[in-house]
Amino acid sequence: MSTPTPSASSPLLPLPLDQGVEVVERKGLGHPDTLADGIAELASAHYSQYCLDAFGAVLHHNLDKVAVLGGRAAFTDTGGSYDRPLRVVFGGRISTSFEGRPIPVREILERAAREQLQQALPGFERVELQIRHETTDSSKFPTWFAPRSLADLPERPTAFSNDTALLVGTWPRTTAETLALATEAWWRRCPWAGSDIKALVVRRGGEFSVTSCVPALAGHLGSAAEFADVLTAEADALTAELGKRLPGPVDVVVNTKGSRAEPLSSQYFTVSGSAVDFGEDGMVGRGNARSGVISGAHGAGNEATFGKNPAYHVGKVGGWLADEAARAVGMRFGPCRVALMWHNGSPYDQPALLQTTTADGTDQPEAIDLVRAVLARTDWVHDLVENARYLPRIEPLDGLLADLDRAPGA
Repeated sequence: MSTPTPSASSPLLPLPLDQGVEVVERKGLGHPDTLADGIAELASAHYSQYCLDAFGAVLHHNLDKVAVLGGRAAFTDTGGSYDRPLRVVFGGRISTSFEGRPIPVREILERAAREQLQQALPGFERVELQIRHETTDSSKFPTWFAPRSLADLPERPTAFSNDTALLVGTWPRTTAETLALATEAWWRRCPWAGSDIKALVVRRGGEFSVTSCVPALAGHLGSAAEFADVLTAEADALTAELGKRLPGPVDVVVNTKGSRAEPLSSQYFTVSGSAVDFGEDGMVGRGNARSGVISGAHGAGNEATFGKNPAYHVGKVGGWLADEAARAVGMRFGPCRVALMWHNGSPYDQPALLQTTTADGTDQPEAIDLVRAVLARTDWVHDLVENARYLPRIEPLDGLLADLDRAPGA
């Protein structure tokens, strides 16, 4: 006998389109927190793929405790070099053997760290890097991280939530969310720009303001005045491009603390492309959500995603189910939010709370049916591992601008 699913009588929050003010932030691919998220997520994907290929199942691991500890660059007027290394620290717990056979955990994790940093930092070849391993296989259950066979993976064949948690999915992106992603992609076109870019978008009614912070990358500019000039030219070009696409006025500002004061290295200037050059640290879960942005207008839920086990962890699987459910509802009803909560030990098709919110109301029967159909799915591992669904990335600018063209009121 199935138990009824409780549902709230009113939405957790009104949809962003019903809110007069919306604020969205994007921490760019080279931001220290995004670096930590990306390393953790790629490490989990590589480890999971190794386990699937070698053993036929994803072994227990949680790599969501990655820290990126900033290095130190000694700067000249227009350049610099590392004199203290950037450090990546892997924490969390992970299975190191199966049926008594050792797993090359260190090699897998280090490959992921280097791949993600090389992808995210345009000046990676200038970075001195150290990788520390602080993972453990400690557990009160002796076979949890040292399984003797697949029978020691209790989530097989039916996955269940490993914690009590609320996950929220939304669809589609709002105009402000797309604008935040497009702003980063715009600046990353510039060969002189680093990757530790932040964009903050504020929508007030139909008006938009965009504030971005963009670093210079060593080896491309000769002076602070040249940096100021290219920033101004690109900000003007971005303003014009957005003005053709957005339904209301838009204001773009960049590097509000910058100046033309020499030397260039006294400005927002980087060797790697990131503020990790200055000793800035990053931690998993402090930055963007699964959507790639930080958007308080939706209610974010209470779980980070990056580095968590894609076979059963609620922060990963529950997020995927919430996102897929929101897409299904949104394709039928337009902008929507789906909120799902599971109790520790609950099968994923039996949430403790299920709420849908659309422009037409809350918990319409057809929307609930669409969510339940998604909750019956069990095909998430391929998308999460082989497709690396939640790996931080920069989407193509042309596609993001086309999305702005299709936005309501555009």
